[in-house]
Amino acid sequence: MKRKTKTIALCGVLAALAVALLFLGGALPFAAIACPVLASLVLIPVYAETGWKWGLAWYLTVALLGLLLAPDKEAAILFVFFGYYPILRKWFGRLRSRILRWALKLIYVNLALLAAYALMIFVFQLEAIAQEYAQIQTYLLIGLLLLANLSFVIYDLLIGRLEIYYHVRLRPKLNL
Repeated sequence: MKRKTKTIALCGVLAALAVALLFLGGALPFAAIACPVLASLVLIPVYAETGWKWGLAWYLTVALLGLLLAPDKEAAILFVFFGYYPILRKWFGRLRSRILRWALKLIYVNLALLAAYALMIFVFQLEAIAQEYAQIQTYLLIGLLLLANLSFVIYDLLIGRLEIYYHVRLRPKLNL
């Protein structure tokens, strides 16, 4: 019983932190993309301590709370599409071929980005985003997509480093 109480408490505190980070996505003008990334990194201790089922439940809870509470819907929707990536990364890591692994990761990020922004523009009709991208030339959109892919590669490497840091430095101090 004590273990389950610790698990629920850990998930609750880290969910509150992630929702607060999503809330900052609307408070800071440049943070609509950075805050969902930071919120997804909070998932690392959750699935490290509780497993992928609790991690998935945590992600769904934070995604729902983010959609309901976050003032910037762009940050909340980006979290919906990328917030579970630290768990998905484990699945990608099981693939033996490094080329196949990276090809699938890049296909995932491009499809998720296109789906997220299509959802924002065509379904939720977020006018500010639609106007922002309507003014950009096609070659600049392609450049932005390439920068997004480069940022994703850095994000993926960061997750690996943070997982090691968590297991080596932070986990022994937490006594979980």
